[in-house]
Amino acid sequence: MAEQILIKNGKAVLPHSILEADILIGEDGKIAKIARNIRAANAEEVNAAGLLILPGAIDSHVHFRDPEDISKEDFYTGSTSALAGGVTTVMDMPNYRNPPTTTIAAYEQKRQIASSKSRCDFLLRFGASETNHAEAIASNAPSLKVFLTDTHSELCCSKESAVLHFKLFPHQRPICVHAEDWERITERQKKFKRHEQIRDKISAFLASKFSLEAAAKFSRRIHLCHLTTEAEIRLCRRYKNATYEVTPSHLFLSTADLERLGKMGKINPPLRDKKEVAKLWRCIGKDTIIATDHAPHLVEHKESGAPGFPGVGTMLPLLLNAAKEKKLSYTQISLMCAHNPSLAFGLQSKGAIEVGKDADLVLVDKDKKWKITAENRFSKCNWTPFEGKEVYGKIVSVFLRGKLVYDGEEVLARAGDGKEVACKF
Repeated sequence: MAEQILIKNGKAVLPHSILEADILIGEDGKIAKIARNIRAANAEEVNAAGLLILPGAIDSHVHFRDPEDISKEDFYTGSTSALAGGVTTVMDMPNYRNPPTTTIAAYEQKRQIASSKSRCDFLLRFGASETNHAEAIASNAPSLKVFLTDTHSELCCSKESAVLHFKLFPHQRPICVHAEDWERITERQKKFKRHEQIRDKISAFLASKFSLEAAAKFSRRIHLCHLTTEAEIRLCRRYKNATYEVTPSHLFLSTADLERLGKMGKINPPLRDKKEVAKLWRCIGKDTIIATDHAPHLVEHKESGAPGFPGVGTMLPLLLNAAKEKKLSYTQISLMCAHNPSLAFGLQSKGAIEVGKDADLVLVDKDKKWKITAENRFSKCNWTPFEGKEVYGKIVSVFLRGKLVYDGEEVLARAGDGKEVACKF
């Protein structure tokens, strides 16, 4: 069993305050004590003077592509990028390629793969199809993903099928929805050529409204993925049992970046204009979850029209830089990237610097400037829309369940060190 670790002289970032305190990590990998001037004779000491200590980030929306298309990413490389970015727990989504995670066999296959490859902790989501309502229930998955748009696979649902999933899937477990109205999108494909015109803001709003109203009829938990507009967030806030996420892509990029990114800038839902991005920033708040929708594609796939950005390795760096620029606070980062997702998805052992929780900790030099590159983000897809961006807030080290897994340069965790996280609602 590992020895105790004592992190001295740091500033612990809680959801609503920053506390100058030492943190003692027990032999079981959990936080044993938080106080000033802790003494522990047999503990290994880590000097965190001048550093912020954040809870390990939870990215509740990643696509690690395993086993569907591992040329783009797999659990080993995706979890490597996660740890280098201060993300200690990920929630993997079903992918479009065959075999999608819409059967118990495929779900169990992915669990085995993740258990053998992942370097960070993880959960898996089951995928909803037009007809797999009974199998989704039997899977005992902690959450279900419903796509209301065409994915060129069986991983999509008509509105009628989605309503049946809302009715039958256990109501205490969240259903996560990709909310874009496929009927409107299909009609707009006949009139428009630009991606952001075809998948417009109204398409997103209509599908979000449909999903929230349908879920409310059954008093069930629902989570809206990657909202891009103020209108959707304000709508979501009117419904009980509803949570939502916003991605760094939609906060830090806009349609103005499409000239620079070209075909690399395609994403679903699309980037919005600068005015909508500004409204999105003003609208996020204490109920917001930040998640990446990490969707890696190789450059040749992007040039052929594949939608999606890598993001698990850049989420926390971008937000730390935004805190340095006073766009949000460090406590808000703790709230939106750890506390809120842990509550929404039943991760009772995660999400906060608190006695009894897993010692998932990220030590940050908030004043250190560095440059984001694809190379230092470790994703197999080997590109990022933020290539060359200089940011403040260098991750000095990352601990997962009390074990040092990233030292600021190299990921130290091994394949299989990541564990599946238990959920309790």
